[in-house]
Amino acid sequence: MKKIIFLIFCLLFNTNLPFANTLEETLYIAYSKNPSIQAKRADLRSKDELVSSASSEFFPKIRVIGSYGESKTNYNETNEIKLEPKVSKIEAEQIIFSGGKLINNRYQSLNLVAAARADLEILEQEILFSAAKVFFNVLTNQKIVELREVNLEVLKERLVVSKIQFEVGELTLTDVAQSEARLSLSQANLAQARSNLEESKAIYRSIIGVDPINLSSNFINVSLPNSVEDAISIARVNSPYLKFAEKSELSSRYGIRKEKSKLFPVLSLRSEFSNSKEMLFNMDGDAYQVMGVVSMPIFSGGLNWSNIRKAQEINNRDRFHLIEAKRAIVKEVKIAFAQYKSSITKIVSTKKQFEANKIALEGVKVEFELGTRTNLDVLDAEQEFLDSQVSMISSENNSKLSIFYLLLSIGSLNPKELSLPIEEYNPTINYNKVKNLKLGWKRFKDIKNLD
Repeated sequence: MKKIIFLIFCLLFNTNLPFANTLEETLYIAYSKNPSIQAKRADLRSKDELVSSASSEFFPKIRVIGSYGESKTNYNETNEIKLEPKVSKIEAEQIIFSGGKLINNRYQSLNLVAAARADLEILEQEILFSAAKVFFNVLTNQKIVELREVNLEVLKERLVVSKIQFEVGELTLTDVAQSEARLSLSQANLAQARSNLEESKAIYRSIIGVDPINLSSNFINVSLPNSVEDAISIARVNSPYLKFAEKSELSSRYGIRKEKSKLFPVLSLRSEFSNSKEMLFNMDGDAYQVMGVVSMPIFSGGLNWSNIRKAQEINNRDRFHLIEAKRAIVKEVKIAFAQYKSSITKIVSTKKQFEANKIALEGVKVEFELGTRTNLDVLDAEQEFLDSQVSMISSENNSKLSIFYLLLSIGSLNPKELSLPIEEYNPTINYNKVKNLKLGWKRFKDIKNLD
């Protein structure tokens, strides 16, 4: 609990985090500080402006124009008129009817924002999965390195004993060569294990942003579906992949309507007020003008119809992506659930294998002392015992990872389901700030406070 409180303090005050030695802390930092997630959140905030931009089309466009100049007119050598004409003008235009372009543009923008939110959720869950994966990999590789270091020392002792027994005639040169070969193999395997550990540490650093120091093997409690049918039902409701495909298809559907609306006439109301001073021919005074304007596309060289066909094909693409997404989540859930179930069985099997090889190794050593087993038998038994230890550790790692893969496949790999002590990112906060019309100081205040 003290570590979590300190972690929150570090995040709030933007200090460099000195550690992340539990799974909970690792996921906490990944969700809060990963640059890919931060970039995607910024991208979502930029897409929120699509709604603001689309909504602005419903409001009148007002602008102020001012001009000032100097003029000199000579009628003859004695008559000269000097003027300083000044004109101030205010213009306003309001669209009354657009054939549905404005409303469809707004609906398209709303669904683009919804798709962007789902896309952010996809990345957040993938980053959390990657963080958990690299956390487990570092732990596993550390244990494997430790096992291979112990095995290397055992084989060194075995080689020393083999040489002594060779000198007294109890073993042959072949036995010594076999011991040397196993020692060389062990050294190579240890070098590879250390390389794997350094690689996993580098990946951990790139995702989490801190070095993995004294990682704890404590797991976290999660809720998993009881059957593959339950998992599929949850995925169809929660999966961000499906949400993204659905909202993308709906957005492109409104895109077709928007392009078709450009074939209709646009009715707008324009008004103008101007004030002129020191104009030539005494044209000073005020002028008012109000008019209705109708514009209708007659010929555009086929551009409008081309845009319609393009929008239709984009929607066709999105519809097929939606079908693909529906099939993909079922496939991924079934694969994830099968891996989870098989990983449990594999843990039981590898533990039994470990216990059996442990007993076998002790028996082979005793039989070797009695002369009924060879040096090669002992080396083989030690190798099988080591392999079973590595297999057991790897199966435990894969089992933990399969839990996170199952959560990812059903769309439940988020801070809430993982019970992380962090408030989830709320995209509606920025959306509510920018979606509505703001005037005066409030608008400038928002611009000033941009990061």
